[in-house]
Amino acid sequence: MYLAIKEKFNGVNQREMARVIGLAPETICRVINGKQLTTKTCAYCITKYLNSEAEIEEYFTREVK
Repeated sequence: MYLAIKEKFNGVNQREMARVIGLAPETICRVINGKQLTTKTCAYCITKYLNSEAEIEEYFTREVK
């Protein structure tokens, strides 16, 4: 599971991101505000939405359980 690095998401249009990725805006809000962990697939989609050249580790930290 992955936890968002909140500082990396300043100024992001959450509704547009949710529409493009196909998730509920509420889910995107919880994920990028660090209130909800997300899967690798979702973290990948968010990362590529923001920057097609970026890696997941630039926007998320991996949480080991």
